[in-house]
Amino acid sequence: MLDVNFSFFDPQPQDYHSIKLLLSQLLGHVDAATGDLDLAGVTDLVLEQKLVGSTVKTDSGEDDDKANEGDPYAVLTVLNLNVHKDKPAISSLIKYLLSKLDSPASSAFHAQLSALLQNPVGEEAEAKKQQHVGLVLSERMVNMPTQIVPPMYRMLQEELQWAVEDKEPYNFSHLLFLSRVFLSSTAALEDDPNAALEQAIVAEAGLRSSQVAAPKKKKQRKGATKDERDDEKVWMYHPEDEFIQKFAEYKHVYNYTRSRRQGQDGAGDDFGVEQRGQLMLVPWAKFAEVVAGMEDFVGAAVA
Repeated sequence: MLDVNFSFFDPQPQDYHSIKLLLSQLLGHVDAATGDLDLAGVTDLVLEQKLVGSTVKTDSGEDDDKANEGDPYAVLTVLNLNVHKDKPAISSLIKYLLSKLDSPASSAFHAQLSALLQNPVGEEAEAKKQQHVGLVLSERMVNMPTQIVPPMYRMLQEELQWAVEDKEPYNFSHLLFLSRVFLSSTAALEDDPNAALEQAIVAEAGLRSSQVAAPKKKKQRKGATKDERDDEKVWMYHPEDEFIQKFAEYKHVYNYTRSRRQGQDGAGDDFGVEQRGQLMLVPWAKFAEVVAGMEDFVGAAVA
């Protein structure tokens, strides 16, 4: 077994391209490439935040400076959408996210988020408690161990507390979690519980798919009914998202503007995995409980 150590660092300027790639993965490579989103601008904003956010890099155990120069394999940070909503990169991102809530099923979510984003900032907000939305951006490379997640969230909780004590604009009433999910039929999972996840991992690799052997399409198990074959359910890429959604005031799974199942030529890919995005709105009052319970949940999920 290969023994790999990981270290945690603040986002650094040299992390720009890796963080941008992780954000592209988080938003669905296809949607991120349409030109409607300014991921370069979002990445710049992540790097400009000096008090909040962390990355994970491999550590040889000999030289922290050398480890810091490496590429990040995971990132976690929070952006204040109210404070930054007039910046073009965040304005386009907000427009994109709200468009994914523009359906009867998510109308209440859309109304609540829209109202929260209208809350004032700066001196205008001093007269009352700030009611801002923090967008949680959390993503990691394929096959990164889930065990890195709880300490990242503990650090984020501490950083946010210190930032508020320093009068920085991180007073939130809600946190908006952005994540990815995939669809797989019940019959597929019963036949081979790991097959759909393996397919999802390959699909998750996206631009790196040439370096990963694509799993063969498997046959449906004998005796599977049509309903079982057709009954696709939503599965989380990351175990912690299943825990976070328990605290969500609203949650919604949305289709990407352009499906990951369909390439430029209109042909279906060989992975058989349909990726979608998910938004979860969690009251800030629940965040401490999320952080406190995440380690036990993640430990049970990967055991």
